[in-house]
Amino acid sequence: MSERLVKRVNVVGRGSLSVILPKRWAEVLGLRPGDRVNLVFDGSKVVITPYSSEGTAEDVNIMVEVDREEVALRKLVASYFEGVTRVKVRSGYEELVKLSERLREVVPSFLLMGNPQSTVHEVVFTDVETRLPELLRNFEPVVYRALEEIEEVGYPGPMYREFMRKYLHLLRVIKYSAAQGSLDTYEAVDLALALEYVKELIDSVTRLGRGRVEVDEALEQILESARALIGAILTEDVESATAVADKVLRILDGIHCSTEACSSLKYLATRMSEIVLGRCIRSKACRCKYFFPKV
Repeated sequence: MSERLVKRVNVVGRGSLSVILPKRWAEVLGLRPGDRVNLVFDGSKVVITPYSSEGTAEDVNIMVEVDREEVALRKLVASYFEGVTRVKVRSGYEELVKLSERLREVVPSFLLMGNPQSTVHEVVFTDVETRLPELLRNFEPVVYRALEEIEEVGYPGPMYREFMRKYLHLLRVIKYSAAQGSLDTYEAVDLALALEYVKELIDSVTRLGRGRVEVDEALEQILESARALIGAILTEDVESATAVADKVLRILDGIHCSTEACSSLKYLATRMSEIVLGRCIRSKACRCKYFFPKV
């Protein structure tokens, strides 16, 4: 349960400012006089966390036993998603190489620290420092290309694998940013949900098979609407995104589905539009424009 207080900002020295933390908060965080803390400033707020919390994900000791390849793969993906950097793997070297080939299909980058003479190896996830807005901008064209690829050939190909790598990387960055306080919790939840809806959309189109969309006018309309919503979800411009969502909802309301596939895609598009509207509600200027229009 969160707790809020209004505190006065004090002047310290010749120009520095300070805010006094309530004693009970400091006790819960384990802070004592002289301890160091992390300060994160994102342009609109300052977040304070205990210094010892920095890097805890990397200090987690993980050992994956490769008795079943699929289970081992999921454990490695889960470790990556949780922000773990180094994972020990117990297996034969040939098994490890085979497992790493599958891992490269979904994880952007890692080093395989394997020894053919040993049964214990290490996988090191090597993320490049990238800002979230830049990741989101690069993600959008990959999503569109993955959809086009599926529509062209009827099954996932190289662009789908690239989509999965960026998808997992984004989830990892979102989770880490939220944990560090540099990303608002509501924004983090919305982005994670949006990515799940986008992935489900791509998987749904995959299940439809080649040419199915072209012969179903309702499906084609919904897919075009969903494409517009993907851009709206990933943009930082809340007002333009809301305008797109408002227009898409009106289009969706006029589409009557006669198949389960159509209803499924329509549901996903509707939920994606709700995420965009939620962001608008959190922005006072956008809320006033779209939820309380002037007469």
